[in-house]
Amino acid sequence: MTRKTGGSPDAAADPSTAGQPAGGGRRRDAAATRQALLQAARSRFIRLGYDSTTLRDVAADVGVNLALIKRYFGSKEGLFKAAVASTPRFPGGEGEFPRDRAALAEALSHQLSADAWPEFGEHPVLMLLRASGDERVDGMRRQALQDFSRQVLEAAGTRRAQDDDNERLLRAELVVALGVGVAVVRSAVGLQPLRDATSDDLLGPLRDVVDILLAPPH
Repeated sequence: MTRKTGGSPDAAADPSTAGQPAGGGRRRDAAATRQALLQAARSRFIRLGYDSTTLRDVAADVGVNLALIKRYFGSKEGLFKAAVASTPRFPGGEGEFPRDRAALAEALSHQLSADAWPEFGEHPVLMLLRASGDERVDGMRRQALQDFSRQVLEAAGTRRAQDDDNERLLRAELVVALGVGVAVVRSAVGLQPLRDATSDDLLGPLRDVVDILLAPPH
């Protein structure tokens, strides 16, 4: 990385270096700063929801100028959209989404276990649950959950063009709702033994639920 020149007008005007020492400090890496802002935003959106999260607080968490958020994301809505898009998908994670019921149950067991999300502190799906008061943002929340449900339906191995597609989609949404419910109960109530359940503890029950809800009709 290049170094700032303390007396350089360009360096002083660069919002990506805002808050850095005037002399000898390293120029902030743009990609790393953007990632840090996304991580700080996710943490606040998960804990506080959209309405109570402010751009000023996110910028302060990272130690950058507020203008930098607007430069990278345009607005609070843009920051939320980027945070949702960059969060590991539930229940697919960062890799390919499960393609059969057994793999789906296994993925759920790992991602709903007590130690699944140490980097967030809470399950990231909580970011999609708190009302924002902004219809466009709420539409993003609904779309993300609908996308998860469609992916679950495809993992069930059934065709979406069947006559009972609405019922099949409902069953997939129930699986997603189960995962969301686990995240909520663990966060808000701490119900035992669910709160401390490991992936091994969850795998058997989740296999039963997934098979019952998503097995192809006879």
